[in-house]
Amino acid sequence: SFGSRLALQYKHALAIVKLQERRIPLLANLHRLRDQGIAMCDVAFKLQILGRNMESTTWFQRARDVGAAHGFFSLECQACLGLGQAALDDGRNEEGAELMRNALVAAQLNELGDQKMELAALAGLGDALFKTHAMDELEPLVLRYREAAKA
Repeated sequence: SFGSRLALQYKHALAIVKLQERRIPLLANLHRLRDQGIAMCDVAFKLQILGRNMESTTWFQRARDVGAAHGFFSLECQACLGLGQAALDDGRNEEGAELMRNALVAAQLNELGDQKMELAALAGLGDALFKTHAMDELEPLVLRYREAAKA
């Protein structure tokens, strides 16, 4: 039945996450800190999709700490996007908006020069501003998003 297939898929997805969690300390032992942070974000995003927000928040915060400690703004951006989305999902809109603002700053400083990070941060912040009814801040953000998307 559909329900049993869905439960099996959930179990398989969770097993994959558990395997990935075991990889994270190995990356730290190899001093591959950026890879460690990326793996943390990957685990966190998967847990968020599986509806395990408390666990995902822990991994996002760990990734953010690695990024902050080593100057990996790309990690800080990804982690703040995840933390911000979790806050928005939980109805903590002001906190979510602040985390999305942090994601945008980190995106602009990201060491990889990845333009997609800025677009993701602008979209996340736009969502947060809409939910907090900050329309005066939202309007110029939409124009900024359009310009960034053209680049």
